[in-house]
Amino acid sequence: MAKRLNPGVAVAGITIAALVGVGFLAAQAANSAPDNRGIARTGTPTPSAVSGAPVPPVYVPPPVPTGSGTGKRVVYSVKAGHVWLVDEAERTLREYRVANAPVKPQPGTYQVTQKKEEAQPGSDGLRITHSVRFGAVQGVPLGFAATDTPLDQIDAGNKPAPSASGTPRPRTSTPAGKQSAGVRSGTEDGAALWAFAPVGTPVIVVP
Repeated sequence: MAKRLNPGVAVAGITIAALVGVGFLAAQAANSAPDNRGIARTGTPTPSAVSGAPVPPVYVPPPVPTGSGTGKRVVYSVKAGHVWLVDEAERTLREYRVANAPVKPQPGTYQVTQKKEEAQPGSDGLRITHSVRFGAVQGVPLGFAATDTPLDQIDAGNKPAPSASGTPRPRTSTPAGKQSAGVRSGTEDGAALWAFAPVGTPVIVVP
């Protein structure tokens, strides 16, 4: 004869089984929750440093001016205040900004006539190196040279002085002995030009 199960024991077993099942389901739910649920409750996530950082502008070098000749040459644009070093294959080996001189050359074809690498005082009173002469303008020696003076300071000195009303007015002429047709560049650019252009190298000046 089979032994009869005590009703109290049966109820207790069912209750325990139910509690175990609930606990198992809770554990599964906890394991499936996202790991960053604590951050998500704080609000909108902060953008990462990469996605939130501004993208720096890409430098696009200006092209060699049209009508500036062919072959190995130095191209100088007075209006742009820019120089290009172009080789025989029409490749731009270097291009850079310069500070124009108060006395500016006329557009045309010149050539390197004289070079001096050592430091010396320039016609504008600046300390210069890697001087590359390519003619004269209004009786003033014309050429490129490097200087450690910031170009912005040189450019500021070449701009018209403001009048009392605030409108620009031309500067008064400097004494003949103090006039300068020296085009100034940074030290590295000046050294590159000096090495690139031996005596006789064409220098094309464009507007």
